[in-house]
Amino acid sequence: MRCLAAIAAFLVLTGCASLTQEECLTGDWGGIGQRDGAAGRVADTQFARHVKACADAGITPDRAAWQRGYARGLQNYCTPLSGLNEGVEGRRYRNVCPAATESAFLRGFQIGLDDHKAREDVRRVQSEIARLRARNNEILSLLATDDDAALRSELQSNQSELLRLQLELGFARAEAARTRRAVAEFRAG
Repeated sequence: MRCLAAIAAFLVLTGCASLTQEECLTGDWGGIGQRDGAAGRVADTQFARHVKACADAGITPDRAAWQRGYARGLQNYCTPLSGLNEGVEGRRYRNVCPAATESAFLRGFQIGLDDHKAREDVRRVQSEIARLRARNNEILSLLATDDDAALRSELQSNQSELLRLQLELGFARAEAARTRRAVAEFRAG
């Protein structure tokens, strides 16, 4: 039991660190920088996290080696396809791409982001429909024992809203299908 508590405490303490103590000691700063660049992390912020994470081990990260690796990583990140994938996942772009590759990255990113938003709209409308249907079922149960005018009015209002939401869902699904095609076309080149 003590062992499990010690492991849990270790995980809590290291959970926020950008690097493990072993990574600090190994010091593959080029590889760490490449990994950070390929993930599209903000250079100054991420390097500062590494400095903080390695301070306890008495290690100072090699900024020059990390920066070279970071630049190599950005070459992998700042591509149109990577931008598309970031957008599809709904991630934020942190303005890390060099000017020479940023516009191509952003072209893909916008297509992916449009798709993400369209799918989120479908989920939002479906959730609202499910919420109203559940409320209507509650109202119908209540009306079975008490013919309340306010409940009947709410039920009627909810029914009208459900019709509007069904129409909205149709439009949202059509938009999501359009953005899915745009993503597929972009991937196909």
